Amino acid sequence: MNETIQKWISEFNISDTEKEPSVFLLLKEYLISFNKHKSNHIIDEQNQIIIDTRVTEKSSILQSELDDKTDEYDDLTEEFNSLTTACNSLYSELDSLKQNKQNDIDKVILANEDFIQHLKIENESLKHERNQILSDFIKDNNKSSYEAGVIGENEMLKILQSGTWDEVIETNKKDHSGDFIIKYKNKRYILDVKNYSDNIPGKEVRKLAKDIENNSCDGGAIISLNSGILNPNTNSLTHDKIHQITVSGKTILLLSNASLLNQDFINSSLKLLYRESSSDCNQNIINENCKREITKTIQKMEKEIQTETKSFQNKITRKQNDLSQLKDTLKVIIGDFDELSEDDDSPKTQCKIKIPEMRRTLKENGYHEEAKLKGNELKAKYNELC
Repeated sequence: MNETIQKWISEFNISDTEKEPSVFLLLKEYLISFNKHKSNHIIDEQNQIIIDTRVTEKSSILQSELDDKTDEYDDLTEEFNSLTTACNSLYSELDSLKQNKQNDIDKVILANEDFIQHLKIENESLKHERNQILSDFIKDNNKSSYEAGVIGENEMLKILQSGTWDEVIETNKKDHSGDFIIKYKNKRYILDVKNYSDNIPGKEVRKLAKDIENNSCDGGAIISLNSGILNPNTNSLTHDKIHQITVSGKTILLLSNASLLNQDFINSSLKLLYRESSSDCNQNIINENCKREITKTIQKMEKEIQTETKSFQNKITRKQNDLSQLKDTLKVIIGDFDELSEDDDSPKTQCKIKIPEMRRTLKENGYHEEAKLKGNELKAKYNELC
């Protein structure tokens, strides 16, 4: 300490009493600066200690996490290597199976060539047999409608002859007389037998009504052996096998799919014609049924006419709208326009100018190369001058 004081005294020349206040102030400032520096240095040291401590703690945590991630990565790497090995093993096994399967297929193909050839021969034989059967079927089914009708008439003749009719008359060779006329208790009925593959149209029923009237019979029946019958009054298929209607004031029995019915049942059903025509009480019912069926037909036709009229009107409206849209489009393109008449721009109404007259007109107007112009060029030049 004394040495330090002596150094200060010699350094700053403190022994000089005149300079003592200045030196004192200088030393005082220096002391203050030293204390302040010493305090800051201590704080810096303390802060550094705190920072080092925190860095150490954070580094320890991060190192621990890094070690965990490293261990996890090692485990995943080991698992990946294991799965890669297993996958390669499966690929090898699959290739081996494919090869073995292909070898088995090749062996089966080679071993069954004779069997395949046998199947081809058998297939050709079956095709030939099928074609033969089809040909025979077409021949059997290509019979004319006349032949089919004859077969049906012969079958029905046997059925009628087994009944208790007074008389069975074959009329199939006489026009507009049906196939049979049966007599029963002074009544006569026309029977028309049909062997169609399709349903009997309603016009055949109306035709029978005319035949009944022309032959002065009391009624009649259409017997369809293998199909249904359309009711001409409703233009719909009859759902019952036996259906009785009135057409043009004539009682007609519609007997559908008669080939499925017993012959006694057919004869009994036909006798409904007699009970219907012989009952005065039922005549009013027939008339009422006739009126009702005709009314239904009229109403149906009126609805159809209304529907068709509405559809036709809709078509006209659509065409008018299309025409209006076309006119609007044309106005957008070329502006307002007048309706074109047949006389406008019509080649037929334009005066035809002969070529010599065109050339002469061009020459008179001072154009001397008219001889070089031909066709449309000549016409275009002529139109320019005129």
